[in-house]
Amino acid sequence: MRISEPQRPVHGYGLFLYRSGDGDTCGFLDGSPVLVPTSIEKDQNRRRFRFSEGRRPLRTLGDIFCPDMQTAGFVREAINEKLQREREEKIERELDAANAFQVTRTNVTRRRLYLFVHVDVVFLASGKTDTFSFALEAPSRELREDAQREFGQLLRAVGLTEIEDSDELLGRTATLERRNEGVVFKRWVAA
Repeated sequence: MRISEPQRPVHGYGLFLYRSGDGDTCGFLDGSPVLVPTSIEKDQNRRRFRFSEGRRPLRTLGDIFCPDMQTAGFVREAINEKLQREREEKIERELDAANAFQVTRTNVTRRRLYLFVHVDVVFLASGKTDTFSFALEAPSRELREDAQREFGQLLRAVGLTEIEDSDELLGRTATLERRNEGVVFKRWVAA
């Protein structure tokens, strides 16, 4: 004869994801360790726990169940850090898209001891235009090295390492980040 012991529910902490002002956040469903997961239900496109509070009727849905406070706190912190990184990455992608440009025209000019490469661009999000000029040859070593470094950065951003003719830049895309000291060109991958 088999004697079965009455099953004792596992009490713990429920966590759920909710929309706050700046995006998703993970929080405690209830601060008391009396929640019991009773079933799993489909809620829109995801499955969620249905919790009860002891013998009381079903009360609410949550995403995660942790049997102790230490684990629940650790899980909550880890999820919130992940959600914050995702928000920051999304903002960075949006800024990259807003600053994405396409090269529309190039021009090389020489004035005495200076050799300039002018690159006309159109910003894809706004349609605004701008021109970047690089003094690749100049009497000032500092000016020349700065311009060559920036032009090299532009080349890498559009996927090139060197060019024979400035027209090789036509139609290429990149993005930029404006900083106090100037512009930093970066590779842009369209979303």
